[in-house]
Amino acid sequence: MQRIGLVGSGFMATTHANSYQEIAGAEIAAVASLGDNRAEFAAEHAPDADVYADAEEMMDDADVTVVDICTPTPTHRPLVEAAAARGLDTFCEKPLARTVEDADAVVDAVEEAGITFMTGHVLRYFPEYAEAKRRIDAGEIGTPGTLRTERLSSPPRYGSNSWFGDKAQSGGVLLDMAIHDFDYLRWVAGEVDRVFARTTEWDDGHLNQHSSVVLRFEDGAVGHVEASWGYPEGSPFITSYELAGDEGMLEFDARDENAVRVSGGVEGANAPASPLAKSPYTAELEHFVDCVENGEDPDISPNDAREAVRVALAAIESSERGEPVSPAEVRA
Repeated sequence: MQRIGLVGSGFMATTHANSYQEIAGAEIAAVASLGDNRAEFAAEHAPDADVYADAEEMMDDADVTVVDICTPTPTHRPLVEAAAARGLDTFCEKPLARTVEDADAVVDAVEEAGITFMTGHVLRYFPEYAEAKRRIDAGEIGTPGTLRTERLSSPPRYGSNSWFGDKAQSGGVLLDMAIHDFDYLRWVAGEVDRVFARTTEWDDGHLNQHSSVVLRFEDGAVGHVEASWGYPEGSPFITSYELAGDEGMLEFDARDENAVRVSGGVEGANAPASPLAKSPYTAELEHFVDCVENGEDPDISPNDAREAVRVALAAIESSERGEPVSPAEVRA
């Protein structure tokens, strides 16, 4: 049984707390948060957990075997380093870090400590995306050539002290939200050679951004990622993809009745949408807990998380410079 020290008491901490209730091999033993709601949060989501105002104090005093970090992006490096220094296996929400320097430091810390570590790139556990990856790996669309994704919403309003709207903290829509698609497309198509991005933004009390990003992969495939925090409040959250190869195409749109549509030379029928048997967040945390229990490496490596940060930061830099940027060039 893994005893979880959960850091945070906001939206993602709530999501994780609910998932751990469904995982037989884990229980939340302690909660640490700077939020004034920490006691109420623990009482609702982990009533038997010890409660702390300081995460490092929790790591030292509480009976925990794993640390789960659900806090704003700039806090990830110090919290991961603290957990690694204590030899505690760690799960950290995406993005891994705000800068390449911090991402490098996190990777160094967890590798030197030899702990089990995983970053929450949960898109890999959504069945529509996992199914497309399976079909592509099976060769059902041939060689991937063009890969298009959408991720569109209103600006996030739930972060403490509106930290999502502060680009210095969150990195904006490209680092915080589009990174889901950057990680997924890199998982599907391999390393990204260069990135070109355009972003428009405005402020109506919240940071609104709409970005269009073109990815050139090392094998010649081209990706297009559209990401938005520019839709009106109350708009539905929209995700979609169109993954085309030289023998067929896979399509998904959250507004469609089919989870995955297939066309061209792809074998097999469309996959109809159905209620999820298990939350993707539960699936990813269950995988992490299994890896801790069995001493195995998680599907998402520290380097995977670092490279997703590089691609996102390259997109930000490209949109600022107005020219293509290679992720390998990004240093800040």
